Amino acid sequence: MTDDTPAAPRRTRRRATPAPPPEPLVAVMADLDAATPEPEPAPPVVAPSPAVSLAAPGAGETVFRLERGGIAEATAGSVDVKLGGIGRLDAEEVFVQWGGVGAARADRLGVEFGSVGAALAGEIRVTQGFAGSVVTRDATLEQSFVRTLVAQRVTVNRPTGVLVMIAQRVSGDVRPVLDWRGALAAGAAFGVVTMAWRALRGKA
Repeated sequence: MTDDTPAAPRRTRRRATPAPPPEPLVAVMADLDAATPEPEPAPPVVAPSPAVSLAAPGAGETVFRLERGGIAEATAGSVDVKLGGIGRLDAEEVFVQWGGVGAARADRLGVEFGSVGAALAGEIRVTQGFAGSVVTRDATLEQSFVRTLVAQRVTVNRPTGVLVMIAQRVSGDVRPVLDWRGALAAGAAFGVVTMAWRALRGKA
């Protein structure tokens, strides 16, 4: 007996292609770092500097302006200080407002809501300010305090305090704590006390 049933076809087995091995984690991170753009560096922080300006209105004359800052010294024809300070200056005309000057030599010096440590000037005007040691020809004081004042003429417009004053002519209501006689007596007493103190320290 013959079996006419056709034989089943053979299935061809396909070999699966093996997947490529995964890349190491270090290599992947290196690729990501290379692809990521580096951030731009931040601009450097620069501290604000005092506003200083120079101008030359005329031949041989220089105007120096200082605002919101401080410098060691300045030499100019005219100096204008506002909310600032100068250690030492030499000028023909000086005006200080809401600032301070350590030592000044000028023909005309004006201080308003400020202070000056030592001044040698032809004319000085102090308004609601403080002055340490002043030697001048003409002094005008208004609601201010002066430690030592040596002048030819002194004009006081409003109540003002002066510790030591030596003046040829005074107009206005001002009573110094010490006049020239009191200043000499205080200086002599201070010298005696200083000598005694040094002697005691030498014996110790």
